[in-house]
Amino acid sequence: QAVTHSLKLAAGLTLEPWGAFGPMAKSQPALLEAFRKPDFDVATFVRDATGQGNERVARLTQQLEDCASSFDAELQREIIACHEELLQNASSISNLDGQLGDIREVVDMLKSSIARIKGDVMSPFLGVKRKTMLLERMESVNILIRKLRLFLFDARKLRTQMDTPAKDLSKAAHTLHELEAVLKEGGLDRIDLLRAEVTWIRETGLRIRQQAEGDLRSGARQGNQIALSVALQVFFNLQCMWPQLRRLLSEMVEEFSQAALPAGSGFQQALEMNLQVLAAQTQRVHLLDEVVRSKTDPLTQKTFSSVLEEEGVTSLTSRFWSEATSSLKAKLARVSQDRASWKALVSECPKVLKALAEALDKVNHAGRARGPVLRAPEREALFAAAADLRNEFLGESIRRVTEPVDMMLPDKWMAALSSGERSGSAGGAGGTSEGNIADELPTSHDLKRYVQLLVAELERCESCPDLLLKEVVRGVRSSVLLFATRLEQVVDTSCLEVRCFESEARLKLRSPLPMPAAGHARNARLFGIAHHTLAALRDAVPLRFQAAIVTPQVQSTLQQTQAVIVSPMFSALRRSMGVGITSLENVMEGRTDDGSPMMLAVSQVCVHVSRYYLSLFGPGQLFSQTKELCIHFVRLFLSAAALLKPCGEAVRKALAQDMQAVENALCALDVDFQASIRHEASVFREFRRLIFAPSVEALDFEALSMVIPLHLLLSYLVHQLPENVPTLPQFCQDSTAAFLEGTLMPLWEDSQEAGLSKFRAKIGELSDKYDLDPSSSTLAAFVMSQMG
Repeated sequence: QAVTHSLKLAAGLTLEPWGAFGPMAKSQPALLEAFRKPDFDVATFVRDATGQGNERVARLTQQLEDCASSFDAELQREIIACHEELLQNASSISNLDGQLGDIREVVDMLKSSIARIKGDVMSPFLGVKRKTMLLERMESVNILIRKLRLFLFDARKLRTQMDTPAKDLSKAAHTLHELEAVLKEGGLDRIDLLRAEVTWIRETGLRIRQQAEGDLRSGARQGNQIALSVALQVFFNLQCMWPQLRRLLSEMVEEFSQAALPAGSGFQQALEMNLQVLAAQTQRVHLLDEVVRSKTDPLTQKTFSSVLEEEGVTSLTSRFWSEATSSLKAKLARVSQDRASWKALVSECPKVLKALAEALDKVNHAGRARGPVLRAPEREALFAAAADLRNEFLGESIRRVTEPVDMMLPDKWMAALSSGERSGSAGGAGGTSEGNIADELPTSHDLKRYVQLLVAELERCESCPDLLLKEVVRGVRSSVLLFATRLEQVVDTSCLEVRCFESEARLKLRSPLPMPAAGHARNARLFGIAHHTLAALRDAVPLRFQAAIVTPQVQSTLQQTQAVIVSPMFSALRRSMGVGITSLENVMEGRTDDGSPMMLAVSQVCVHVSRYYLSLFGPGQLFSQTKELCIHFVRLFLSAAALLKPCGEAVRKALAQDMQAVENALCALDVDFQASIRHEASVFREFRRLIFAPSVEALDFEALSMVIPLHLLLSYLVHQLPENVPTLPQFCQDSTAAFLEGTLMPLWEDSQEAGLSKFRAKIGELSDKYDLDPSSSTLAAFVMSQMG
């Protein structure tokens, strides 16, 4: 098989597996199949064959011999068939052998050339290498000698500097640093002649450092800038300035940390001692910081502060303050572990924060000439140390100002009241009676105590305006707003409007007129509570807190509660007067001997509402509302009366009756309306004299214009012109009601007189259109003199 394999390789053939030789493979006995298997094992085959008896072995031997003979014959035929190809490959092998021989000769020549070059080059190279190493050693010796000379020179220089009576430690430190740099390279202490010198240098370095450290500490404690400057220069020259400063800061922080801060009665005094230590240490560090910032090395022109900046330190003061405030925070945290003492300390929080602020001011006062020592970040860091104490105090403060609101108007009571299902315990055995409700509402004494509590809370925090007072002011405002909101929630919305007319369009009175329900009394009581609360805030809150507490928001919220209660009632009276005024358009229609039924109905309703509804409110509580309503009544009636045309004797008498009805309504609303609405009352009186004047032409119009508003006087006088001149609403192509609301009523509040100018211009247009002649009458002359 090996020979066959070699021959086939030489012939360029591919050796196939056994049994792949064409027809022979098909006639091979099955015995050969066992030999073709990849896992064929000779030992196993022989063991199995010998174990079957001699006869079996003889037959197997014969079969194997036959197969071998057949295989040999086939192999010979294959070789004969490939004879020519084998011969050609054999000649190729001979050529290859010749080429290999040529290559061997070239290789031998290369080897001999390399050997010759190696002999010519390597020997000189080794000589050069040997001389180079010798030169390197000589250079090392030379450097060492120079170092030794420099070392000995610096050593003598250092001795001279140290032996001088007036020692210059900064120069000695510079020399020492150079010597120590040489010593760090090692080896000199092994030289016997230098061992003593090296020992002396190290001892001197220790003495210089100790003296500089002493100067640094004493200079910082005594505020000696000269000592600080010398010590810093020494450490700068030794290139260990920041480690020394860091050590000094750590010692100062440790000294502050050692100051006791016990819980209990002695806490405040101990805190003041701690803060004194902190302030003193901070002032010392600040002085040291300023010296560092002001110094520059004269030799290298490098600033000392740049050394700190390379270490990430922008300010020694800030660095110390940060560590010291962290220590203070840890002390306060230990105090908070004693809950009884901590609770007492929380109540004294303003004093604690005031002490911190005073310590901060003390430190800043020391550096006032050069600006504040501690800025906003340091201030925040100090007060952050007491943040837990401050937050707990503010939480207690919020509880103190909101607890009275919960007591006066509790959530459960209000929820039960709004749903109509108050429990018997809330209102006693009487359940939901309005009497029990009124009894549970806060009294004026409760309101005064509530406001006093708010003021006390403000005064408690007054010593810390930035840290506590601002937050407490917010809490106080929120408490008042909460109280006002809850008051509004208690209002009985079913008893807000007063329905005295079956039909407001015709002002037909109900019979009988409605009487107040139980909810009206409650609402009046709530109105009084809002009124007294606002009054108590204005009276009891000191002036320095007024702007912060009695804000427009607080006032509007309380006034909104009042408006919710009374606005529907007063709006109904306004509407009734507005409807009643429409009767003046046809003033003579439907009148009775007593006057206009509509105006009489308005007067009767005002009397009824004042007697039974407004009387439920406290004295003076509705002053602003009744005053505003009375002003509206007078202005509306007079504006409508000025538009009447023609205005004969009967019309004037009817106006007199209606004015009496209006005056009765005003008296019902406010008995002293003559003083409350002094201006409108005088206009009302003067207008009454105007309409009853025997002759309009005889009047002093200039004198009248001093009392009666010009727009009202002009309106009346224009309507006294001849019949061919139309009324102002007709001239403006507007209805009487729209002219009243859109033109005349706004002129009562026209402080800039812009609307009055337009009104006078409109009268001028009227005069031009109808050719008024000033010489025809004094009335026309006055009207034309007022044209825009």
